[in-house]
Amino acid sequence: MNNRLVAWLLCLVMLLCTGAVASAATNPNVGSGYYPGTSEEGAISVEVTTISVMNPIKQTYNTEFSVNRHMWDNLVKLDSETNEIIPAAAESWESSEDGLTWTFHIREGMKWVNSAGEVVGDVTANDFVFAWSELLNPANACEYYAFATVFKNAQAYYDYASGVEGAEEVSLEDVGFHAVDDYTLVCELEQPLPYFLQYMKFEVMAPIYEPFYTEVGADYYGTSPDTLLYSGAFYMTEWVLENRIVTVKNPYWWNADQVELEKINWIKYTDTNAKYNAFLGGEMDIIDITGEQREAFEAEGYQPSSYVGGYSYYFYCNVEDTERDISNLNLRKAISYAIDRQQFIDTVFKNDNVPSPSFAFGINGVNTETFSEVVIEANGGEPLYPPTANEELAKEYLAKALEELGYTDASQVDITFMVSEGTQNELFHQVIQEQLRRVLGIEAKLEVLTITEARARRNAHDYDLFAGGWGPDYNDPMTDLDLWTTGNGNNHTGYSSEEYDALIEQARTELDPVAREQIFVQAELLLAEDMPIIPTYWRYEDYVVSEKLVEGYNRLPFQGYNLFYTKLAE
Repeated sequence: MNNRLVAWLLCLVMLLCTGAVASAATNPNVGSGYYPGTSEEGAISVEVTTISVMNPIKQTYNTEFSVNRHMWDNLVKLDSETNEIIPAAAESWESSEDGLTWTFHIREGMKWVNSAGEVVGDVTANDFVFAWSELLNPANACEYYAFATVFKNAQAYYDYASGVEGAEEVSLEDVGFHAVDDYTLVCELEQPLPYFLQYMKFEVMAPIYEPFYTEVGADYYGTSPDTLLYSGAFYMTEWVLENRIVTVKNPYWWNADQVELEKINWIKYTDTNAKYNAFLGGEMDIIDITGEQREAFEAEGYQPSSYVGGYSYYFYCNVEDTERDISNLNLRKAISYAIDRQQFIDTVFKNDNVPSPSFAFGINGVNTETFSEVVIEANGGEPLYPPTANEELAKEYLAKALEELGYTDASQVDITFMVSEGTQNELFHQVIQEQLRRVLGIEAKLEVLTITEARARRNAHDYDLFAGGWGPDYNDPMTDLDLWTTGNGNNHTGYSSEEYDALIEQARTELDPVAREQIFVQAELLLAEDMPIIPTYWRYEDYVVSEKLVEGYNRLPFQGYNLFYTKLAE
């Protein structure tokens, strides 16, 4: 394997393995006198990038999940220091010997509160049954509905409810989850799932109180603080769309005695300089920073923090709409080879981001430290996507594309990048735009939208190319690779391959770990061949924390923020 690639992978593995320890450590900047943080007593202000959807079953973005996990308790959670599964709404559980039946014992005394902090009802097993039923309701168009298809008969029910031709009639009562009583929940799985508890911690599996949901209505639930009920450590009191969310401590939470924070202000920023200046001016306590900003902090002796969350970034390509030029495979390959991934990292991010050698990132291998190593080895030791431009290959693929599209010149190629607003994101696209102009002679257009507008367009498959990112929801290649199956709620490319679908389905039932891993390797190689996405980089995340936070400001893989037990300077 390429030595530089080995070094990248080993570095990233070390970061993933040590991130929990580093994030849980005491703030090294306390007492330095540089940035004391915000002045509001008992409160912190934290940067987020997206806060446009708060109905838990409809969320898709990491920062929305971070807010979510503070407002609702799933059956289980991840520990704030070790990242291990711990009890949450379920105080205990057991599984059958064959792993197909799980019984959860719901913690008694948990309460639903509204945005005024008033108790509305008790949390019971029925709240999980109802929430998962709505996750499987095709009318809700939940992008993460597939998380609920691990239950017995759930996919068959979803297909029937969706009106799939030839689908067998299956009722909701046939799906493998039901409440035995208020505090006993039984789950039956379609097949054994070694990481089932990782599924249960995932934020879209949060409970919903049916009487309130019915009263508000499915279309309005989660559109404001007072159209939600809360069962977690905090509840929402304010939400200004595309701006901020305010959450305050829930005194009725089962472990409220251990929560010192009184308030978390979740603030959205799109301008990297604006949030940097806000931190310098004592208006923010945690922000992500650019490579240049990291150097500036280090130069004055203020120590930034970092972690790797396993986020892989790529361009979605609309391969469904055959009227669009981007639906041409050779054009997509020309673009991939024309992109100089290391150049835009060096010129835009100026940090430790890594050119994507493969798609799946942050996942352990069976007999290797990372799954990516196995993929690269299967590709002859070479990355699936080159770190620097291969201009010769790019032009060869372009020539094929032009012939297939009926064009005589690259200037006739019509592609538009849909761009989420944000100074760094816009600069990133401008660099890509110039690379395509220089190498291929393609004049790509840029269309800048708010994330809410871009999300709607992406979901409607109304775009050519759109930059997105994906982080692992659990530590298994399935978390990345089942995205691109036909009809998956997060497959916004329109990609549909019987061969790819068959590989993923085969992996679901293969019990031998090594054989299963090789199936995933085949899927990765096929994904690179069909190229519905163009991977660009793996994200390395730097951030700074004000001196107001002493410890407990944890940022870990699989949970971007965990601030339950943050301790503040006195």
